[in-house]
Amino acid sequence: MDDSDYLRLLTQQAEQANTFLSNARKWERERWVCQRLLQALNVPNRLEEFSSAAQEPPDVQFRDANFEVFFVLDEGRRLNDEWRAEAERRRSAFTLSQLVRREAKPRRISAGDLLKHLAPTLHKKAHNYGERGIDLGELDLLAFASLKRSSLDLNSPFPPPTEYLRQGWRSLSLVGPNFVRVLFAHAGAPDFLRNNLGRSVLLDVGISL
Repeated sequence: MDDSDYLRLLTQQAEQANTFLSNARKWERERWVCQRLLQALNVPNRLEEFSSAAQEPPDVQFRDANFEVFFVLDEGRRLNDEWRAEAERRRSAFTLSQLVRREAKPRRISAGDLLKHLAPTLHKKAHNYGERGIDLGELDLLAFASLKRSSLDLNSPFPPPTEYLRQGWRSLSLVGPNFVRVLFAHAGAPDFLRNNLGRSVLLDVGISL
């Protein structure tokens, strides 16, 4: 593969990512996060086992799981805008050297600091769903962390998610670029979540957006 072929490949990848992040692909994107979780937990699954609810929440239903999926991003980041600009940058390049740029090295953060990134979305959902009379105890929260400015120190311990436990969700799981963790799962949560409670699974192939 010469430079021009590789440049075309990079451009295609950026265009595919941009399409994947469109509103039209929202459910497919949420299902993909669920599949990442299941893969890490060694739960066999087939596409026909996933479905969308007649009325949200939840976003994705899988067997007895009611997944409510949300993305955790650095403040001010918008993935669709980011990848749209990146696709245009790659389309405009004539050589690979034009794509080279320096990125600041992500700072290492503790598991406790990472969990703090979940707070704004979880508080908002708990408040909005409570006002709508939705039973939080029927929902399995699933967060996908896509942080560009920071990365998890995998040697740091996860603190008890006490603040989020009080909100009343049935379970809360976290998917990162190279790890998965079930933060809590109550008695009514699916077995595959309860059986992996408090266990960090490291992934061989890191994937982020």
